[in-house]
Amino acid sequence: MGDFTYILQKISDHKELMPEEAAYALQQIVSGNVSPARTAAFLFGMGSKGATVQELTAFVHVMRKAAVNVDVDTESAIDLCGTGGDNSGTFNISTAAMFVAAGADVPVLKHGNAGVSSKSGSYDVLRKLGVEPRLPKDKVEVCFRETGMAFMFAPLFHPAMAHVMPVRKELGMRTFFNIMGPMLNPAGVKRQMIGAFSLDTAHNIIRILQNLDTEFAYAVHSEDGLDEFSTTAPAHVFQLMENKVENSIVFDSGVFGLSEATLGDLRGGSPEQNADIILSVLDDKASRAQREVVLLNAAFAIHTSGLHDDIQEAFYAAEESLESGNARQALNLFAECTTQLQND
Repeated sequence: MGDFTYILQKISDHKELMPEEAAYALQQIVSGNVSPARTAAFLFGMGSKGATVQELTAFVHVMRKAAVNVDVDTESAIDLCGTGGDNSGTFNISTAAMFVAAGADVPVLKHGNAGVSSKSGSYDVLRKLGVEPRLPKDKVEVCFRETGMAFMFAPLFHPAMAHVMPVRKELGMRTFFNIMGPMLNPAGVKRQMIGAFSLDTAHNIIRILQNLDTEFAYAVHSEDGLDEFSTTAPAHVFQLMENKVENSIVFDSGVFGLSEATLGDLRGGSPEQNADIILSVLDDKASRAQREVVLLNAAFAIHTSGLHDDIQEAFYAAEESLESGNARQALNLFAECTTQLQND
């Protein structure tokens, strides 16, 4: 297998690591046995070389094994998130869609973090929405049983990342952890909608999920660069079902009768600004562009759950969730539950 220096040399020569080499290297890093400088060299080198599906699958296995597991019933439960790193500056669309999906009776087990490659991660905006996003394992489990929703703050459930996060922040660039993050859900959800910062990354993600115990998944990248479904450009979508990956399809939001928007229409800002936008969406007072991009992503999230066989039915369910006030009630319930549990 060789030592870590051998692995760094192999990466610098743009040679693919064997699965056991990839697993060994990451295990050494997350165990704190590798200096920050050599960790940075590994992350940069993997980014320069390009991580393969085989290497990334090995990395995911290492990180899942090291995670603090959340023990809940994952039947029909979903996670919806993006890789980040698209540099778009949009508001937290998937976080808003989380509550629309929950308002349509879809169990949501969302895994997220503070902003690393963006101004406002899901953790940051949830705090401004009145949610306590730092619940430990036992309280996350209680909250999910009581509300059908959970948020798992990555640093609490991936303590092994403590040796990596300072390096990631210092590098200030996306790494293979952006690709892996959405696949490290501590509750082991088997249904996911994942947005990717590039088409190749979306393809890699769906193939990695195929190597894991995944029941159904979407991996999406929009032509405007967004790591989610967009109303400004068509999206390329990969679907995994019954362990088979479908060729990507091009999806245009006009299918749902949605208006074409611009990236400026979807722009966000600070966590406070993004929270205000999400509240206006959930109160059904947002701009048409903000409302429709959330509905679009919520529709696919709802469909991911398997509770609706048809994507058009899932879109109607998203509309009903928003217009009935159920989505806003889901946020209120979640904020109240997490705050109470944090104070207990």
